[in-house]
Amino acid sequence: MGDVAFAITAPSSWLPVQRAHLSEFLTTPPGELDLDAFTIDVHTDDTAFHQIAETVTRSTTASVIEPVPGLFLREAPQPNGERRYLVAADNVESQPGAYAVAVQGRDIELFTHSGTARPHRYPIRLVREAMLRTYEDAGGVIFHAAGVDLDGAGVMICGPRGAGKTTTTATLLRTPGAALLSNDRLVLHSGDHMVAVPLPVPTARGTIQAFPELEHLVHDGLDMLPADFGATVKHAFTAREFAEAFGARLTSRSVLRLIVVPRLTDTAEPARTRRLPLREALEVVAANCFTPRDEFWVRPWVVPRHSTDDQLREQAGTTIRHIATTVPCVEVSLGVHNPIGDLARAVLDMTGGLE
Repeated sequence: MGDVAFAITAPSSWLPVQRAHLSEFLTTPPGELDLDAFTIDVHTDDTAFHQIAETVTRSTTASVIEPVPGLFLREAPQPNGERRYLVAADNVESQPGAYAVAVQGRDIELFTHSGTARPHRYPIRLVREAMLRTYEDAGGVIFHAAGVDLDGAGVMICGPRGAGKTTTTATLLRTPGAALLSNDRLVLHSGDHMVAVPLPVPTARGTIQAFPELEHLVHDGLDMLPADFGATVKHAFTAREFAEAFGARLTSRSVLRLIVVPRLTDTAEPARTRRLPLREALEVVAANCFTPRDEFWVRPWVVPRHSTDDQLREQAGTTIRHIATTVPCVEVSLGVHNPIGDLARAVLDMTGGLE
């Protein structure tokens, strides 16, 4: 959650499991910015869910939005300014009607019911959405990247899906004193300050098999994962589970000192590293910048942005130029038919001089 504070209330029988779930992704706040605080009130009884679901369904002013590709929410604005949402269709997790949400200002209510599968995962999704939009309005910029801290020196691993971000992150976490920020999104603010975004760590079968630290956690489930290089079906570790598998910890912040661009391929090509010239560094960083448009969270909904798209593009452009010109950007390429130790040696060469 970074420096965005959340107070979560829920039935006493529900809170212990919720705290345990949140602890798998969250750690001590960075303490760098004074940002808005939110409340999330969780209702778990069927009556409350059906009451709010009925108001959304019957609303004559409701419309349908698609905040995530394949997830459709029915949005019903209320006369008092409150916004209410109900899952209308879900082509992502096949959970239509799983939950409802009511938002007024910085007060959020989540409604689940007895048929909601794994309901404790939903509060952190609201936390993440509110966090990202709040940071953007405070000058932050979101990147499609993983982040690792090496004794105070931050490494941002960026690239498209299938490039090898998770494999490279795992390699870095073997470094003594390493800490994981997050796996797939980072917020940068104040130029080079990195902030973790709470997310699971989807990991492909090949990466799991390359690291005994991960393989023993999956056990029999490994056979259910496709063996194809670039497969999209993966095992999802929690952030803490992934980090602690390597004897590492979670951290919420670091200071960017190196950008790593992995290029892992389904070949036997030997490991190579290359310092990218400025033009290429700018292209890579810009391609992995998800402000103002994220490829997955395509439409803000819990917390509407106060900044315009043009303002967000301008602050993103400033951040892109700053880090591309001041932070080394190194490409590491490797054919995955080589030993994982080859990647480790290449990564060690890149990070050896970090301070």
